[in-house]
Amino acid sequence: MLPHLPLLLRTAVLHVLRLSPQSPYLNLKTALIVNVLRAYINPPNPKTISETKEFLNRFPSIKGKIWVSNYSVPAPTYETQSAIKEFFSTAINALAQDGRVYNGPMPEVKAVEGEWTGYRENTTGESRLPEGLSERELYGEMMKEVKGKATVLYFHGGAYWLMDPATHRPTTTTLSKVTGGRVFSVRYRLAPENPFPAAVVDGLVSYLGLLYPAEGAFHTAIPPEEIVFAGDSAGGNLCLSLLQLILHLHRTNQRQILWNGHLVDIPLPAGVAVNSPWTDVTHSSPSCVSNAPFDYLPEPSILKSAEDKRPPCGIWPSTPRRRHIYVADELITHPLVSVVLAKSWEGSPPVYICTGWELLADEDKYVAKKMWEAGVRVRFEEYEGMPHCFGLIFPGLQEARRCFNGWGGFIRQVVEEGEGEQGSRFLTVKAGTLEEAEIKGEELIPFLARLFYISLSPPPISSSPSPSPHHFSPYIPPPVGYPSPTMDKHLKALQSLSKTLTALYKTRTPYRINHGSTNSTRPRPSTSQQIDISSLNNVLSVNPQSKTALVEPNVPMDKLVEATLSHGLVPHVVMEFPGITAGGGFAGTAGESSSFKHGFFDETVAKVEMVLGDGKIVNFGPEDKEKGDLFRGAAGAVGTLGLTTCLEIKLMDAKRFVKTRYHRTGSVAETVELIRKEVRNDKNDYVDGILFGKDHGVVVTGELTDVKPDGGEVRTFSSGWDEWFYLHAKKQPRGVVTEEYIPLAEYLFRYDRGGFWVGAAAFEYFKFVPFTKFFRWFLDDFLHTRMMYRALHGSGESARFIVQDIAMPFETTVPFVDYTADSLNIWPLWLCPLKRRGPPTFHPFTTLPEGIEPKEEDMMLNVGVWGWGPKQPAEFVAKNRELEAKVRELGGMKWLYAHTYYPQEEFWKMYDGREWYDKLREKYNASHLPSVWDKVHVDPEAAGNKKRHWLKRQPPLGGFYGIWKSIQSKDYFLHRNATWKWKGEE
Repeated sequence: MLPHLPLLLRTAVLHVLRLSPQSPYLNLKTALIVNVLRAYINPPNPKTISETKEFLNRFPSIKGKIWVSNYSVPAPTYETQSAIKEFFSTAINALAQDGRVYNGPMPEVKAVEGEWTGYRENTTGESRLPEGLSERELYGEMMKEVKGKATVLYFHGGAYWLMDPATHRPTTTTLSKVTGGRVFSVRYRLAPENPFPAAVVDGLVSYLGLLYPAEGAFHTAIPPEEIVFAGDSAGGNLCLSLLQLILHLHRTNQRQILWNGHLVDIPLPAGVAVNSPWTDVTHSSPSCVSNAPFDYLPEPSILKSAEDKRPPCGIWPSTPRRRHIYVADELITHPLVSVVLAKSWEGSPPVYICTGWELLADEDKYVAKKMWEAGVRVRFEEYEGMPHCFGLIFPGLQEARRCFNGWGGFIRQVVEEGEGEQGSRFLTVKAGTLEEAEIKGEELIPFLARLFYISLSPPPISSSPSPSPHHFSPYIPPPVGYPSPTMDKHLKALQSLSKTLTALYKTRTPYRINHGSTNSTRPRPSTSQQIDISSLNNVLSVNPQSKTALVEPNVPMDKLVEATLSHGLVPHVVMEFPGITAGGGFAGTAGESSSFKHGFFDETVAKVEMVLGDGKIVNFGPEDKEKGDLFRGAAGAVGTLGLTTCLEIKLMDAKRFVKTRYHRTGSVAETVELIRKEVRNDKNDYVDGILFGKDHGVVVTGELTDVKPDGGEVRTFSSGWDEWFYLHAKKQPRGVVTEEYIPLAEYLFRYDRGGFWVGAAAFEYFKFVPFTKFFRWFLDDFLHTRMMYRALHGSGESARFIVQDIAMPFETTVPFVDYTADSLNIWPLWLCPLKRRGPPTFHPFTTLPEGIEPKEEDMMLNVGVWGWGPKQPAEFVAKNRELEAKVRELGGMKWLYAHTYYPQEEFWKMYDGREWYDKLREKYNASHLPSVWDKVHVDPEAAGNKKRHWLKRQPPLGGFYGIWKSIQSKDYFLHRNATWKWKGEE
């Protein structure tokens, strides 16, 4: 106590002088204990979770006026265990107010231990249990003194990770005395080892164990009209969560379960009686701050600060990491967790709730009011000036005795009298006098708190034209209830963009979008009106249950992968360059080595948030009845139908490695045919190929796996001394399939160093630098894609660099490669199989020339043609037009992210006419914006006449200038500090 002496003196002085908030309501002793408890709960150097649990979960000796008999509800049969898991899975998904599917693991259904507790008369405070009696015999002795019909199913408090039935024996004994009945106090599983919904599963099993006892149980079957759920704090939450679960089962006509071989009902109990229930796990109500002077519980900001300082131990942080000890962060606002957000309590049995002037007061009042409005009979008691669970902490107070009489009296009444005629009643119990003051139900919850919870309740995604304060809130679990700082920043940016675009629309002023960076080689025309969205570059959330990530458009792939891998997830399609953004993948075209399986990147997007041309904010997905056409049209339309501000991206389970196989081929035809075969192999998650020449190809296949056999080689490609991936693939031998294990992120970004093989062109440009492994290592900072793009644009050399991805039918790929070999002589070429999507779309699609029999109607093959073109502008343009003509002749189509030289009429004819597109632009008020053709085409005459700065025309000076521009960007730090890089076996 010595460290707390100054606190005790200060408390005493303020209390005696009647200057503290507590002094009108608490005696000095209670005020001192409250303040010391507050200091103890929030120490400057908190202990680990394990140490705290060991200290607080100790079993005290059994003595006094108490009977205790240990009993365990046996684990149910396998069929029942499966049924319970199914109940919970269905209920969690059905009650999720954002409509998300929970695919997380369900806890095992196990035996549930507990303590039968009863009041023991004619003993002293030092009396021990009779020696030599079995647990069954102790139960029998207890039942001799049980006078009432009530059976209390009790759940102790302790934030779901502390305490035990043993620590709550004084409470359960007092309830037994007041009710005249018996108490079964449940030893439910605790977090963090057993997070939600393990405790609720144990609650249901214990309830069924009372209703339908197993053979050899101490008790006989107990009718539901004699059982009352009761608990304090987190135990009160568990009572209400279990009640909400049973209400859901009744609402959905799932009232029966196969319990140990018998089909039995899951009835409602006679009542629920909770003391200071923790109904809002987010700690979000105004009273969490305003009532802090009266409570020993720390307010949320102080609690967070303390938890941030808590040292790790074997059980915390959890794996995967989460912020909340009890529950995954993404489920914190689920109504079976934060029951304050339950939609309905209709059909509930009578409920008793008591609270003090504590942090949890507003949330408890809100639940009581919601129940009352749903027609539930509610008994609510608020105790003036009292802290959290005061009746349990300060049993000697007259307020505590009054609390137990109200609490236990309610239990006895609902069991012995049933529903009765008595209606709801809301009381304030005055400190000191115990005078009761009635509260009107409609005035129970303060307006501010009521307004807050109405706004916090997640509404369905809306296509409302104006953003609400909790726009997209169903997907963002707020850390303490309110939107996170990142989300708040997003909302403010969204409102600002909406306001700006609304003003531009009034004058029909076109605009272009400034992303801050780009991976496109298209010329970037200047314009007087640019909309800067460069700050929209945050991963807003990752939801492991729904397997989705909510991201802003300028989130690059490496940042997205790092965020999702921390949750054991990864996007289905990851663009191979770390700097390509999610918004670019959606608004442009992105197909990668997993696209044979999952399609283009936009096909892995579940929902989009967009600001339309007139400033309206909309949310929609591909299946949206009203705006599904906008989703399909906007994908690939390079931002000409609206401004994308947020994407919800689907994720899948990640594995540690990609088992990678290299298949050496001897001809273009063999390579194409092998790719055709491998995309039909269900084991493959990734397939692509490289053509080094007409007689040398490599097909690369990848399979996600967590298992690497002993001796299996781990290969990385991210460090400076690692070989560039294409050079490594080139060395693979003929006649044998080689195999190695590449860490997942290393595989996804395997082409970053060297930019596939485009980095080799830099060595051609700087002829005095030899293309050796030493110099590739020495210059590694400059040979990642981000830096190379900066240098290419800065040098001006992008104007004569052919960067074209071309979708070709499998059937005409060989003649197309023959053409590129003869006309352009660009090697290597990248081959990537893609799911084909038909028109109307701005994604590339293929159409077989007449007379060719289709073999792959649902697939096409991307050919990446990247290399130097002719130096003279006129020849360069002519060569590109020739390439475009050949592509169309063979039934292929160019991607729109690079140079496009088609005249306007030819362009729109390729994309199935522009009527469908113009209708979309008119429908969504985007007609004043630049069209797709405006954004992607190159004017050959203007390009030919454009003069580069004299410095850039002087090799290697232009190249050095480009390098200087790339150094200025400091993008090399992004790769140096990347956390996705393999750090060795763990």
